[in-house]
Amino acid sequence: MSVEILDGATIVNFMEDEEAFNLQICDRFAHLDSDHDGRLSYGEMLKELQCLRVFETHFGVDVETDPDELVRVYDSLFVQFDHDLNGTVDLEEFKSETKLMMLAMANGMGFLPVQMVLEEDSFLKKAAEWESAKLVA
Repeated sequence: MSVEILDGATIVNFMEDEEAFNLQICDRFAHLDSDHDGRLSYGEMLKELQCLRVFETHFGVDVETDPDELVRVYDSLFVQFDHDLNGTVDLEEFKSETKLMMLAMANGMGFLPVQMVLEEDSFLKKAAEWESAKLVA
C-alpha cells in the first residue's frame, strides 16, 4: 500500500488514455482468469469484488458485517459485471463495468485533490502512477 494524492481528473484522464487503460484492464483480467478460459467465474471475481471495500470503515478499521449481507452484496456486484447473465464475465463486460465504476469514483471525488491509501495493484494506484509519469515526461 502507498499514500497517493489524486482527484477525479486523474481517473478520467487515465481512462481517456485508451492504450494505458486497456493494458491495465487486460493485465487485471488475465490475473483474475486463473483457469485461462477467457471468462471470469464468480469465484475468480470474488477476490476482486472484495478489494472494492464496499463496506464502511471507521478510521481504517473494518466494521463487523453480517456474512449473509456480504454474500448478497457480492452476488449483486457480480451481476452488474455479468451483462448477459450467463454466469461468467468476459473481457468486454469487465472493461465496460470497470470503466463505469471508475467514472462513478471520479464523479464522487470531484476535482479537489484527496490523499488516499491505495493498494499496489489497484486501478486507482495505476491511475496515480500514470499521472506521475506524465508529469515527469
